[in-house]
Amino acid sequence: MASLFGPGGHACPDAPALASPERARFRLRHSADVDEHAAQLSAWDQEYDQLSSGRFAGRVRELWLDGPRLQVFHEHTSQETSQQCAPWQGSVWFGLPDLRCQQPLHFCGHAQDAQRGHALLSARASDGFALRTPADFGIYGVVLDQTWLQEQADALGLKLSPRLDRPAQATPLSASRHAELCQTLETLLSLAQSGDAQQRWGQATLQALLTQLLQGLCGDLAEAGPSPAQRASQRRLALVMAARELARQPSGEALSVDALCQQLHLTRRTLQNHFQSVLGESPADFLKSVRLNACRRRLREPSAPDKVQDVAAQWGFFHMGHFSQDYKDLFGELPSQTLRQRAPSHGHA
Repeated sequence: MASLFGPGGHACPDAPALASPERARFRLRHSADVDEHAAQLSAWDQEYDQLSSGRFAGRVRELWLDGPRLQVFHEHTSQETSQQCAPWQGSVWFGLPDLRCQQPLHFCGHAQDAQRGHALLSARASDGFALRTPADFGIYGVVLDQTWLQEQADALGLKLSPRLDRPAQATPLSASRHAELCQTLETLLSLAQSGDAQQRWGQATLQALLTQLLQGLCGDLAEAGPSPAQRASQRRLALVMAARELARQPSGEALSVDALCQQLHLTRRTLQNHFQSVLGESPADFLKSVRLNACRRRLREPSAPDKVQDVAAQWGFFHMGHFSQDYKDLFGELPSQTLRQRAPSHGHA
């Protein structure tokens, strides 16, 4: 097949443009709430739960290019989180934890420990993916139209179809390859943030960087395949996410671990092992955090009840002293403060 690259890896003169640099858009967004932060990426459908205690701080730097749709970003979160993510329809996502991350990241139920090696993460929008992130965590992301990516891979002579037909994957990378990809993505974002991408020389530089990025991604993924450990992790993740979904519903009671085991048809030990493997913590601690996050979302809604205890009771918190203390420990403020800061609605002055 024809290649986009000539001798030495340089773009051929007749190579099709990878994007339209003149249509590049850059956005920088800060957030002080985990739920607000989950909505910061353009065109994504996400839900985050905060798991560690303290005030939340998040930042997203995002570069978006049309024709084809291509999104590059760096996201930072100050607290530990559990994330359920789905990029825009028809796309495929690639994730690369940045070089500062040394604590284990859980990706779709499988621990990715930077101290034991690096990995390029990927998932189709149709499947979505889940992350359990450590504190002070940063990750680069690349999202591309899947059909267009396949066309470019074919032009490069790389067989990506088997790879893109599978659910979420983690592809091992060498430390040098990981650093190279991080540097390419950081340079792309820095160029866009400075405004130089709108200059003629900046557009040419942006085009070259995008070509380099695509070539690297296609090369890294061409021979990748799922491992037995990854398939087992996906099964464990599905059960853990089912448990989360049960806990986040306003049922008017606290879902106990024993009740959860009955509903999922698992022994207590098996459930414990699944949570430790997928999230690195116990079912009780995680599900309590999920319920507290659900309360916070409700308290921040314009239509929230006027009394904190009415919201707390929906998720099985009936001792207001304990609830308020647990809430403050996790989010750094009392639930009454969150309620006072909610967005106004037509029903409130």
